[in-house]
Amino acid sequence: MPEKAYVLLAILASAEVRSATRSHIRTILWADSDREKANASLRQLIARIHRVEQTSGVVLLSMEGEAVGLTPGCQVDYADFLSALDGDDAKAAIDDRCEALGNLWHGGLLEGLAFGEAALDEWLEARREQMRQRFLEAARRLLEIEPSAGHADAQWRLAGKILDIDPAEEVAYRSMMRICMLRGERGFGLRIFARCKRILETEFGTHPDARTMELAARMRDPGISGGPAAPGSETGARKPAGPGVAGRQVPVVMVLPPTGGNLGEAFAGLASGLAEDITVGLTRFRRFTVVAAQTPDAMALRDRCNEAGLSILDIDYMVSLSLMPAAHGYRLVVRLSDASNAEVLWGANPEFSIATVGDTFDRLIRLTVRTLIDVIDTRQARNAMTLEHAPAYALCVYGRRLLHKSDLQSIRRAMKLFRKALAQVPDYPPALIGMARAVSEESLLRGISEHDLLQQAVELASRAWELDPLDGRSMREKGRANLYMRRYDESLAAFEAAFGLNPDDADILSDYADALAHFGEPQRGLPLSRRAMELNPSQPDDYVWTLGSIHYQLGEYRAALDALRPMDGSPATARLLSACAAKVGDQELARRYSQLVRETYPRFEAESVRGIVPNRNREDTDHLIDGLRLAGLA
Repeated sequence: MPEKAYVLLAILASAEVRSATRSHIRTILWADSDREKANASLRQLIARIHRVEQTSGVVLLSMEGEAVGLTPGCQVDYADFLSALDGDDAKAAIDDRCEALGNLWHGGLLEGLAFGEAALDEWLEARREQMRQRFLEAARRLLEIEPSAGHADAQWRLAGKILDIDPAEEVAYRSMMRICMLRGERGFGLRIFARCKRILETEFGTHPDARTMELAARMRDPGISGGPAAPGSETGARKPAGPGVAGRQVPVVMVLPPTGGNLGEAFAGLASGLAEDITVGLTRFRRFTVVAAQTPDAMALRDRCNEAGLSILDIDYMVSLSLMPAAHGYRLVVRLSDASNAEVLWGANPEFSIATVGDTFDRLIRLTVRTLIDVIDTRQARNAMTLEHAPAYALCVYGRRLLHKSDLQSIRRAMKLFRKALAQVPDYPPALIGMARAVSEESLLRGISEHDLLQQAVELASRAWELDPLDGRSMREKGRANLYMRRYDESLAAFEAAFGLNPDDADILSDYADALAHFGEPQRGLPLSRRAMELNPSQPDDYVWTLGSIHYQLGEYRAALDALRPMDGSPATARLLSACAAKVGDQELARRYSQLVRETYPRFEAESVRGIVPNRNREDTDHLIDGLRLAGLA
């Protein structure tokens, strides 16, 4: 049938006697047409419905003079919906009433339909909003009833459906909070309250009302009967939230308790240990707030692991783990999901046997943690690119990505993002760390002999360290800036502190490896550089450069050429590539790279690297200069 036929059925179904006059129908369906044209359109519409009736053997419409009505056998779900709301049986069990009401809602009236005709679209929107409000009012009455063991589950499901319709509906949050109190899950309930508070502040600039605040206060301290009322709540008014409450800056990640099927206690313990190691790994990166797998919050969520349950929690990402039998041993399943909609963002399912469990888990934990962080960072960086007012965390993530490009334009774009983050959140450690990296990179790229920018990087990194002494990235930046100022002892101490705080941060590992090579200890730096490449398969340019330069320093020229191949053709790498090619005796390849150097740096001389490369030992610099001279870059 044509789309307006369904609107006609809705008009008749909502009428008091299931019928309406033709003139009334015309004023809705063809308000913009003259009477004669509207009459013709209505006759044509009724004729098309009659053809459908003849084909299907079902009679929908009855005609009595000017009136058009529905036949007694014509059932319209919109009418059923309205009738059910009017006929709510207050004597029925609460759980039955909750289930019946929840099953009524399948979306708004003719959802998605729009005709581009003002009167008709306004009529539809008015009925949709009326339908939504009547449903919410009926649900509120049921959700305000104090929960009991007999109907708490049904109230929980109804509250979840309400939040799908209106994420700011406080009655639904309060109902879930009371159910959590009933079950002794106060931490879980407070996380739901945090979600409610953040939604109201972010979307509407308001605070939760007095009843919600009082309930949260009782959850924090069971010994008190009430809590602080929101200002203005005595009259039902809400005080607008102040500026700067547009949500937290750091994402929250929840690691769910692992499941192990029927694999026995030993493997259940193994899965729990794995979850703890992943939690510790995520926490040490200092980029997230992590809710551990064995906390009451996570344990409570395990029984409600569905889209509705996840969406009301004040978390952003969820990590789930499970062990199951496989063809040749066992399989570990790891999933990262968006908590707001249960979308799976990343997954892995490696197999292992009893014999390989130690090596498999050790490697898997490192790769899983790094991949989880990379996926979340990528998602947050995309937010910074698409949202005009991205949170400071997302701005810093995008800024860090730009820093890996190692060109002056990208460095200055990154610096602007870090400044914007600091404008949003003064003294925000990740932004200070990013600024430290950006100013030191600018100093190196521009070849500035004075140490003003490098000293500024040390001061920014030190400030970030004072604010957050558990974030190894600030020590990484302090170590790198000191290295290029030839303050070797200070640099080494900073890198050792950074590595001690987070031995699985690929950026820290790569820079520490580079520093060790400049300290004259490339044999110590090589495994760290390889591990950084393993933990970050995207292979940023600076990782590639570090690995290649370490191989060169060790006299492994073929290995250096292979390592630098991803940057083949880059002017920044051409000097080292030319030296490697000359050392292996490939003069043709050496000339090709030398030519690229000359095209980019016409006045380059091999001896000039003494002022660029911060090697502690003169012989390491002599070794590089010798390779450059052999390549014709004297």
